[in-house]
Amino acid sequence: TKAYKELPKGFDVQISELNPKLFDFQKAAVKQALLKGRFLLGEDAGLGKTAQSLEWAHQVSKRANGNVLIVAPLGVSIQTAKEEAPKFGYEVNIVRNPNEIKQGINITNYEIVERFKDCKFVGAVLDESSILKNFTGATRNLLKEVFKDTPYKLACSATPAPNEFMELLNQADWLGIMDTSKALSNFFINDFKTGKWRLKGHATDEFWRWACSWALMIDKPSDIGFDDTNYQLPELKIV
Repeated sequence: TKAYKELPKGFDVQISELNPKLFDFQKAAVKQALLKGRFLLGEDAGLGKTAQSLEWAHQVSKRANGNVLIVAPLGVSIQTAKEEAPKFGYEVNIVRNPNEIKQGINITNYEIVERFKDCKFVGAVLDESSILKNFTGATRNLLKEVFKDTPYKLACSATPAPNEFMELLNQADWLGIMDTSKALSNFFINDFKTGKWRLKGHATDEFWRWACSWALMIDKPSDIGFDDTNYQLPELKIV
């Protein structure tokens, strides 16, 4: 009865409904993210999180008949809209002010996201969501406030690692899964010798079961049963 598990808050789609240009493992990840409604894509660099987030945004916009806002670093937002999106057949609108928002997928950068705090979105995507790592950061608090009423949320980050507990908890907090303070009290103890939080011994398995109910963290496609052929690096040669 004390077990924690994030229940689905999204909707189910058939694999055949997803963009055919996505690899099979990417389709599986997007399907899971849509089913959960609020999800973390913690895939390693190079696994195509941008394409997956665009398909997620497209499906959410279509299903909820509303606008989705992607927030990304400045250079990334321009690259996503002008280079990545057209490859997969998406139209992404770069916005700097609320009056520029169009139906469908919109993208802006972290520096000006405050301008959109009074706008209503059906979905929100944080690209490079490791920006949430700072526990007391003003940007973290602002992002939580701007999207507090957004029903569908997706965080994308290549950096979550088993030892980056605070980042994981802040991702869960922004997604609306569990407040950081509540997660700390449930799963962690303050180690006064080191000044850091560490997992309670008896809560370790339960913590990771909980994390797996709202996040996907993989290094390669075979971690979830798919083919690694396109992701096997050549042997390192030092000259």
